[in-house]
Amino acid sequence: MGFPDNDRMVPGRDLLIAACRGLPHDDHPMLDAAGELAQLHEIRERTPVCEMDKLDRRRAKLVRSINLWVMLAMPLPFGAAAVRNETVGEIVDRLAAITTQAFVPLAQAPDAVFYDAWVRVNELADHYQDLVDELRAGTRRLPDGTC
Repeated sequence: MGFPDNDRMVPGRDLLIAACRGLPHDDHPMLDAAGELAQLHEIRERTPVCEMDKLDRRRAKLVRSINLWVMLAMPLPFGAAAVRNETVGEIVDRLAAITTQAFVPLAQAPDAVFYDAWVRVNELADHYQDLVDELRAGTRRLPDGTC
């Protein structure tokens, strides 16, 4: 994962959801990582527990890469900024997991079940966007040692 350029900042919620769904996107390291996280979650659903270590190590590496990207792309927070207990990478990993659950196995589910899953995806995407906006404004900081 490369270092952020001024013109390649942290993507918004809609681009992130699209990447988690495997839809094409502009070349961006965070979107690439989100797409790979979604693929890993899909593979994880059909992987025996005794073989998940390799997948989970790769997921952890992608989460750290996302956190590093965000740390380099965002301005320094104000001294009094509240600390967030979850990193951007962790949120992206969770979003990749629930997006995979919503769009892969539930694609043929009844509308009400699919709708409930879509609501969870939207709520977490909003949570992600709120955190990104707070980081951009310098009013929120991430936990120490997030990379």
